[in-house]
Amino acid sequence: MKWILVVLAALAALALLILIAGLFVPKSHEASVTVRLGKPPADVWAVITDFPKQPEWNSEITAVTALPDRDSKAVWQETFGGQFQATVVNAVVEPPARLVREILPGGPFHGSWTWDLAPDAQGTRLTITERGTVENPFFRGMMVFQDNTRTVREYAASLAKRLETELQTVP
Repeated sequence: MKWILVVLAALAALALLILIAGLFVPKSHEASVTVRLGKPPADVWAVITDFPKQPEWNSEITAVTALPDRDSKAVWQETFGGQFQATVVNAVVEPPARLVREILPGGPFHGSWTWDLAPDAQGTRLTITERGTVENPFFRGMMVFQDNTRTVREYAASLAKRLETELQTVP
């Protein structure tokens, strides 16, 4: 019985340390990656804007549900890993060069993702930028243990695989 109390106390202390660390982590962050894909911008655009099919190739997203448009802008609810959902609005749509999707407040994070596409000698130069805000200090404390660019890098790799092309990271 005593060891159960020791384990519970240790877990509580760890949670408290994570919470305290999170108080010192900025609420907002930005992560960006630039890659080259061996397909033209129109092909890349077709895949990144086909939201209903994202769960077929993006392992982070397990479900996508269309919601009623807001101010003539497409709105989607995305489920990540079956764990949480985010409501996303297409804030800027400039085919085939720029897409900005805003993640609305209400979940564990909010912010935006921006895709900037440009023709390149090898196909498309794509820059993906995540701008996020995490209000909860416990979740911010957990972010200390992860690489903030992981999500955008994994997205780019999944996109290249879906496009059946090589991915080249651009410094």
